[in-house]
Amino acid sequence: MERIITSKYNSIDELIENSATYSIEEIHNLIEYIIEEWKLNKLTAVAIYALFNFLYNYLNSPKIKINFKNRIPIPICYFSSFLLMSASILYSYLKTLSFSVKLFSLDQTEKQLITFIEKENPSLIIFTLSQFIHVDALKKLIPSLHKRNLKIFIGGIPFSYDESLKNEFPNCIFPQNKKELSLKLTQIIKEGKM
Repeated sequence: MERIITSKYNSIDELIENSATYSIEEIHNLIEYIIEEWKLNKLTAVAIYALFNFLYNYLNSPKIKINFKNRIPIPICYFSSFLLMSASILYSYLKTLSFSVKLFSLDQTEKQLITFIEKENPSLIIFTLSQFIHVDALKKLIPSLHKRNLKIFIGGIPFSYDESLKNEFPNCIFPQNKKELSLKLTQIIKEGKM
C-alpha cells in the first residue's frame, strides 16, 4: 500500500505494469482495509485517491481475470464530469466480489445510460450521489427507469445526512452499506433476475 502512495512512476499504467500480481481476494481485502483505515482517519484524502485510482485501473488491466456472476453489467451512475471517489470505491468493491459493473457519468446527459438500458436490458441500476444538488436530477430520471421495471438502488451523502430524502424516491432501495448492497445483488442473481 505504501508503495502505491509514494510511487515515483510516471503513469498509473507504468505502476500497474511493475506491480505484483494480486488475486481478486487480495484486492477485495485491501479495499476493506483502506475503508477501515479511512474511517479511523489514518489515511489522507490524497492517499485514498491514489489507492483507489490504482485499484480501479488494476481491476481493468489484463493482470486480473474475473469470472463474473452476472452477464449484463450493472450500471453504476453518478452526477459528475470526473470519476467520483464513491463511484470508484463502489465499482472496485463490487468488481472484487465478481459482479460485472459499468460506470456512467450523468453530468451532461443520460443518453449513454438510456442507450445501454435499451440495448442490454439490465434488471437493476445503482446511483451514488455526492451532493444535495443531484437529488433533483435523480428525481427527474427515476420515473423513466420505473417504467422499465428496473430495481433502483440509491445511496450517497445526501441520504446519510437527511434520511427524509428517501421518502421522495418510493420503490427505490437504500442499502445501509456496500455489504448489504452486495448481499441484495447476490439474492437478485440467485433468483435469476440478472
